[in-house]
Formats: sequence, structure tokens, C-alpha cells
Amino acid sequence: MDNKVILRRSYQKKFNTLKNSILDIPPQGWLRTIREFLGMTTTQLAQRINVSQPRVVNMEKNEKNIKISTMERIANALNCDFFYVFIPRENIDDIIYNQAKQKALKILNKVNQNMGLENQLANTDELLEDLIKELLDGNISRIWDKEL
Repeated sequence: MDNKVILRRSYQKKFNTLKNSILDIPPQGWLRTIREFLGMTTTQLAQRINVSQPRVVNMEKNEKNIKISTMERIANALNCDFFYVFIPRENIDDIIYNQAKQKALKILNKVNQNMGLENQLANTDELLEDLIKELLDGNISRIWDKEL
């Protein structure tokens, strides 16, 4: 088995664990929640990260628009670790298979457009699975190409 496949499956297990353990974002956001848990004012946090107090208030209101480097500074000032992570919505292997299937369907549609003019449409069920397998067995990066 390919090392990339083994690594991908190993990370899939980690993603599944993360999905099951990620906490819901508090209504007021993590920044304000942690700051308030610590008993720290916005003025005190502002001083610790060298920004104005109104800036901290604005950051708390717009937490999703803060640069990662700024979030890391804030986390450090709050004696916290900051993590960012991409967690796939589906199993990685399923994402790859579905993309290969979409690519294979586009290829088949193109072939059938040309063959339809000659009344020689391809058997799409068998060809579809063959094309998917071919796409997955080769360099899978080509499944993400826009062009055929």
C-alpha cells in the first residue's frame, strides 16, 4: 500500500476524533469567553497585546476576521494555545472517490456527445467504474484538473 494512502488513513482517524471532540463555539466567541473566564478586562488584554482597548472589543465582535498571527498573539497573552485545523466534511477517501467519479462522468459525457452523433453511445455504468479506477490508480492530482 502506498505511504500516502497509509498517512491519509491515519489522518482520517485523527479527523474523526477531532470531529467528535470539537467544542461548539460559545455564542460570544472564544476570545471573549476565555478573557472573561480569566477575569481579564478588554483594557488589560489590549495592553498585553499592544493594541487599543476599542480594537480588542472589535476583535471580540469579529473573531472570524482576525489574522492567524494575531490570534496566536492573543492566545499567548491569555496563556492559551491557538490551533487552526481543516477538518474534512467527509471521509478523505470518499472525497477523492467522488471527485474521480465527477471527472469520469465529465469524460464520459464528452465521449458520448461525440459518439451520439454516430449513434454509438458508450455503456456508461461499466465505463464509469473503469474510468474511476483508472483515475484513482494513476496520479490522482489530475482528478482536480478543470479541463478533461
